[in-house]
Amino acid sequence: MGTGHGVAHADAPETSQRRVFEARDLALGGLFGALGIVVPVLFHAAGPKVGPIFLPMYLPILALGLLTSWQVAFIVGCVTPLLSSIITTMPPILPTGVLMVCELGLLAATASAARSWGLGIWPAAILALLAARCAGVGVYAAFGTMMGFKLPLWQWAALSLGTSWPGMLLQLTVVPSAVHAIEKTSILGSRWTR
Repeated sequence: MGTGHGVAHADAPETSQRRVFEARDLALGGLFGALGIVVPVLFHAAGPKVGPIFLPMYLPILALGLLTSWQVAFIVGCVTPLLSSIITTMPPILPTGVLMVCELGLLAATASAARSWGLGIWPAAILALLAARCAGVGVYAAFGTMMGFKLPLWQWAALSLGTSWPGMLLQLTVVPSAVHAIEKTSILGSRWTR
């Protein structure tokens, strides 16, 4: 009887910390989801062609994935482009919005999963970026014609990569640096510290 009581007390701090991180994940999900809508609007103020170059919605969603659980990251990654399309009409639901739902959902979930496996911020960001690119190619290959895309797969992939390299560079430099700073200054520290 006494042993069971002691175990319950020993588990209590870990359970309490897990709940705190879950609450923080939800708060960060709301914050970075909102940034996923606002940041593209700011970028698009510089011109209508800026979005495909700098991928502004991808920046806060990748950061979210590097900071929170994969469940929160995945849901926010999938929902953000849909909400943005409804609120700001960017991106258009078809074909870009559907493609972005798949890419952002996998980007965020992969970043989070990679951190939970023990990968550092930068390797996790690289893996997440590769996963998002693969998701985009996969969706294009499977549903591109149905969604109204006209280019052959290889041409679309090359054009997409050639256009969006500045955004991918931001995802591999600015985002990991920001996440590192957030984790260093947070009272709770990193969710992934064991």
